Amino acid sequence: MENLRSISKRSSSCVLFDEPLAKHTTISIGGPAEALYMPSDPEELSELLEFLRRESIDFFVLGNGSNVLVPDDGLDKVVIKLQGTYFEKKVFTDNYVTAGAGTKLSSLIKECRKRGLSGLEGLIGIPGTVGGALFRNASYKSSISDPLVKVLVIDRDSELRWIDKEEISFTYRASSFGKAEIILEAIFCLDSQPRDSIDQRMKEYFKEKLESQPLGARTLGSVFKNPGEDDRKSWELIDKCGLRGRLRGGAKVSQKHANFIVNTGGATSQDFKTLLDEVSSAVKEKFSIELTPEVEIL
Repeated sequence: MENLRSISKRSSSCVLFDEPLAKHTTISIGGPAEALYMPSDPEELSELLEFLRRESIDFFVLGNGSNVLVPDDGLDKVVIKLQGTYFEKKVFTDNYVTAGAGTKLSSLIKECRKRGLSGLEGLIGIPGTVGGALFRNASYKSSISDPLVKVLVIDRDSELRWIDKEEISFTYRASSFGKAEIILEAIFCLDSQPRDSIDQRMKEYFKEKLESQPLGARTLGSVFKNPGEDDRKSWELIDKCGLRGRLRGGAKVSQKHANFIVNTGGATSQDFKTLLDEVSSAVKEKFSIELTPEVEIL
């Protein structure tokens, strides 16, 4: 990684070597990354990608770490995290907003609400970034793809290109973005509405989440996608297996919402995976339904 150290010295990017990724995930789990690289703009990111391609070094793009389980022994690759002025920008023009991929959804929703712009408030309470939310097509009362216009990406060949919404396939908790594409920014078209009505919806949505989900705990959000076989939810199936409160090491099935696994303190990635496997096996045995993890397990 000496060449990477020299690249970082010539730029304003921040590079942390052997950085514990537990500091960068919402569940506080994860061993060290060989290098955590935080480029300041697309040009520096492009230079990094060219170097990684030249040296045949693998990389992983990390958003807010709200949907990713990192191994206890870390990652033998470069982890790229988009943050800073360019990647967290929010630029408003009439009813359009251009948001950097590293912008936190909570920050974007708050700014839209101030300007009386509706369309993203249904995502309140989701602790992700714009880039991660688009990659996973995050949704609650609405999907982030609903008001989307287009997305700027950079590929492994360091080519930048805009992709119109019509060229992207969005499905339940998924999109057609590939691992070779890094989302840099996105443009959304929102509706002008009275701020009072936006406030009211946000309060209602957040209250629902606060009452039903462990928002203050260290989690990775919903662990499993809802099955497509019937109208039953994953949490209902898990609950009917009597798994609410099941504990393995420091990982626990939430008492508040059975589709959340909570780090009660000192949980390891192995604790989480053991519990996830137990839950999945129990649901399959009782209901003959194979649950699909929503969490990305690295």
